[in-house]
Amino acid sequence: MPIETTPSPALILSGRDVTAVLGPTNTGKTHLAIERMVAHESGMIGLPLRLLAREVYGRVCDKVGADKVALITGEEKIQPKGARYSVCTVEALPRQTDVAFVAIDEVQLAADLERGHIFTDRILHLRGRQETLLLGALTMRPILEKLLRGLNVVTRPRMSILA
Repeated sequence: MPIETTPSPALILSGRDVTAVLGPTNTGKTHLAIERMVAHESGMIGLPLRLLAREVYGRVCDKVGADKVALITGEEKIQPKGARYSVCTVEALPRQTDVAFVAIDEVQLAADLERGHIFTDRILHLRGRQETLLLGALTMRPILEKLLRGLNVVTRPRMSILA
């Protein structure tokens, strides 16, 4: 039996107001997401690793103050009362939210056999009220464009040579 490569119309979701920022490692995608998030009154970013979430949490705290930033991972929860921004592992992102900005980093992990279903669910359903960014490898472009009609795609060149 052949594998269907075109999603059924019921599975095609709107990509309107969603931007995919795609490119190789070291193109500033995560830095862009941090800058965009703190430009909004509220937001959250989902990252693939706890240590990366910890690093981004520190960077966001430096920008807006630790009292405005939550860190939520499977192992750690720092939730100041009245926090406006949340830095999470993708597994710790809620399925729904009411924040102005949402970013999901390393969206190519949707192809991972163990964790991919969580990335896929958040890519398809989690949105910011004003802006949503999907960050990852350029290999995700055809998949995202098939699933999210109207998706805005921005590609970024590598900023330096990796050695």
